[in-house]
Amino acid sequence: MNTYNTFPVIDTERLKLRPVLQSDIAEIFSTFSDADALKYYGMEPLKSEEDAFSLIEAFEKGFKSGSAIRWGITLKEENKLVGTCGFHNWSKSDQRTELGYELNRSYWHKGYMNEALRAILHYGFNGLEFNRIAATIRPENSSSRVLVEKLGFTQEALLKEYQKAENEFFDMYVYSLLKRNADLY
Repeated sequence: MNTYNTFPVIDTERLKLRPVLQSDIAEIFSTFSDADALKYYGMEPLKSEEDAFSLIEAFEKGFKSGSAIRWGITLKEENKLVGTCGFHNWSKSDQRTELGYELNRSYWHKGYMNEALRAILHYGFNGLEFNRIAATIRPENSSSRVLVEKLGFTQEALLKEYQKAENEFFDMYVYSLLKRNADLY
C-alpha cells in the first residue's frame, strides 16, 4: 500500500479536498455541534471550540500515524469548509478501510458529498491501493444509504446493536465496495 509524505489535495469540479486546518475551527464547530447533522454519526455534538480543536488534532494525528485520512471539503468559489470525509479503521495488510463523512446541514442536497466521495474513492482504490472500502450506516439514515448505493456500494449485513450513542445501542448496515466492482473509479 502506498504511503504519503504530504497530504494529497484533490480538486473536483466544484470542490477542493484538503487537510482540515486549525483555521477551520469555526466551521468544524458549526458542523460537529449540530445535533441534527450528527444524528446518526455516533458521537455527541461538540460543546465548545476547544472540542473542535481536539477533533482537528485527532484528524492530524490519524494522518501522521498513517492510520486514517480526513479531507476537509471546501467550496472552490468560497474556499469555505463545508464538511469532511475520509477513511479510518485501516487494515493495511488486508487493504481495507471504512468510509466516513459529514456535511454542514446548510449544504445538504446539493450533490457535494457525492462529488467528494467519488473523488476520494478513486484515490482510495488507486492511490492507497485499497481492495475493499466499507461504510456502516444506521438503517433509518436513508439519505446516507441512498448516497452509498449511488456510488456502487452493496449492502452486506445488518450488525445488531453495533453502535452505542447516548447510552443506547443501534443496529448498523454494512455496505461495501470492492475494487473489482468499482468500475466508476
